[in-house]
Amino acid sequence: MITLGLDLGGTKIAAAVVRDGEVLARRRRATPQTGAADVIAALVETAAALLERHPEAEAVGIGCPGPLDFERGRVRFAPNIAGMEDAPLVAALTEQLALPVVLENDANAAGYAEHRYGAARDLVSSVYVTLSTGIGGGVFVGDRVLRGAHGLAGEIGHMTLLPGGPVGGDGHSGSWEALAAGRSMARDASYVFSREVSTAELFERARDGDAKALAIVDNAAHFTGVGLANIVKVIDPHGFVLGGGVSGVGPFYLDRVRAALERASHGYPQPELRVAELGDDAGVIGAAAVAAVETAAAPVTGG
Repeated sequence: MITLGLDLGGTKIAAAVVRDGEVLARRRRATPQTGAADVIAALVETAAALLERHPEAEAVGIGCPGPLDFERGRVRFAPNIAGMEDAPLVAALTEQLALPVVLENDANAAGYAEHRYGAARDLVSSVYVTLSTGIGGGVFVGDRVLRGAHGLAGEIGHMTLLPGGPVGGDGHSGSWEALAAGRSMARDASYVFSREVSTAELFERARDGDAKALAIVDNAAHFTGVGLANIVKVIDPHGFVLGGGVSGVGPFYLDRVRAALERASHGYPQPELRVAELGDDAGVIGAAAVAAVETAAAPVTGG
């Protein structure tokens, strides 16, 4: 089945025509910051240009930051896109593109691509973990995305790991994201070194053996290992796929995470720990794949 995937981000809109995980054509443009109507118009324009070349596409999937209202097909609000509040994405795109449209969380979309076609393609169940400026994820079993009763499944970065710890983006203290995300490491480094320090500089200092930098990196790896161990004990996935900029640091960091996971889940079966493979295409491939699965599963109506 050929479908169109859209990946709506704070800075760019990516689009691709996809067949079984293979990108057939792609486009990209900047995300407007002038309100929901302009964002929807940009999405339609980008999608329509590809659909003109590939009229055989049967459905559209869109990965979007949230929170999302899946029942109504709306974006409740998108923190990094101005004016995206209660935006009727599904209705507007369905009307203007004349195709079925499926809405999905952007992290779920990227993780689903890795689950079906990337690093976890041989696993029955997997959990995608994006270690970047923030921490997010998605949970997948078979060909299904687990969304939860209110669409919040996979918001792993907001798990409380240290009650009374730093306050996270959701307003609660001690979340995994507040303890171990890229910006959290940069925050700790800036405090320790009494000046602004980026995550990249922190890792460079740690590689060079700076004791303070290593302490920050080890602390973040510890809490990431604890977060993964909690997921093991609740979900028991066959494996994890780690994506995002922090995972790109490589074995220097991931070996520390693996060791922390093993300590925190000693006595439990150890899941696979893999690095994401699909790069920037993961969002559009996953959105297209969700559209293909959900459209194929939709009941046939009519007489």
